Amino acid sequence: MEDDQGVCRAHAFPQALFLLLSLVLSELSHPEAKPLDFVCVSEARKVMNKVKDLQEDLAQCSAAAFLPAPVRIPCIRVNIMTWKSKPIPEHRAEILQSLQMLAQDIHHARNGSQAECACKLLGRLEHNINNYIHTLTQLHSQSGLDRPKVPDPSVQHVSQNLSLILQRFDLLISRKLEWLVSEMAKECETKTAT
Repeated sequence: MEDDQGVCRAHAFPQALFLLLSLVLSELSHPEAKPLDFVCVSEARKVMNKVKDLQEDLAQCSAAAFLPAPVRIPCIRVNIMTWKSKPIPEHRAEILQSLQMLAQDIHHARNGSQAECACKLLGRLEHNINNYIHTLTQLHSQSGLDRPKVPDPSVQHVSQNLSLILQRFDLLISRKLEWLVSEMAKECETKTAT
């Protein structure tokens, strides 16, 4: 009997490792995708946005509905005249700072969470935010410009309601980030032609 259990345990580790690797790979949004694809291919951005999946999972995890630590929600409102007067690198830096602030607060909330489903959900959210941070950082590196100095991100408000936080994160991605991408997309035809 003990031999059978030992054999089962020996097979359980590789199976668990395979399951974990599969989960990690499923969370990566086209790891081979280039930052230029993020700008030029709208489908790449749609695949990267995991908010709808996270909202569905939140409905199954009531422990994550109210976070143990407050999260600063970046301001997503945009004054069109001010937006048009700023260069692309400044917009990119502002959005990057907002994402970094959000990721930092989600990380703190995850560390304070007790429920397993809440920890997993917040971990996935943090990973998704970090994917955007990585992509914007790569886009900035490819530009060859110094990162402009921008003021700290303005905070719209602070909340522990994960549903609200997910909604605001989605708006940051689908509005402010999409505006930036639409400006950057003008370079797509030039870069893909070369």
